[in-house]
Amino acid sequence: MNSKLNNDKLKRISFVSGEDFYFLTYLIIICLKEFSNKKLIFKDHRKLTYLMQLISSSTAINILIENYSEEDLKPFDKEFLFDIYVKASLHQREIYKIIRSLEKNGKITVIDTEKVDCYNIEIVDKIWLESFFDTDIFDRELNNIVILKSYFKSINTLGLDGLIGKFFTEYGLKLWAN
Repeated sequence: MNSKLNNDKLKRISFVSGEDFYFLTYLIIICLKEFSNKKLIFKDHRKLTYLMQLISSSTAINILIENYSEEDLKPFDKEFLFDIYVKASLHQREIYKIIRSLEKNGKITVIDTEKVDCYNIEIVDKIWLESFFDTDIFDRELNNIVILKSYFKSINTLGLDGLIGKFFTEYGLKLWAN
């Protein structure tokens, strides 16, 4: 327990959550590892920013789980999920830059798809990926992923519209097009 508190403090000191490129990079790597298929391919890079915002917020995960198969949320819950959606939308450009940087450094490969603005991502440096998780500093995010995946199956097979539908519009949020 004390170790967990120290890791949370270290994380708060090390990163300004959601704004810091290092923190965003860690979240990208976590999502790529946890939501990729068996061949370590993550489908539709545009989903990353939404998944990152969700897994970094235990409150968002709790809202999704507590209201699973509900169509209308309480006002606070709806506002909270809407904020998650907006933050994710605002970080799309930064996420793309980080993806290209990881590609340039040989950690991933960006694969073109039939859609002009949509890429799949393959993890190519598997040794680096495994050594990356030798710490427990991101246990909270990893636990959030386990919870999310236990309720929502096949996240990797969803396209962007399917993901937004599953986590936002099916909960009654009115959103603008991406």
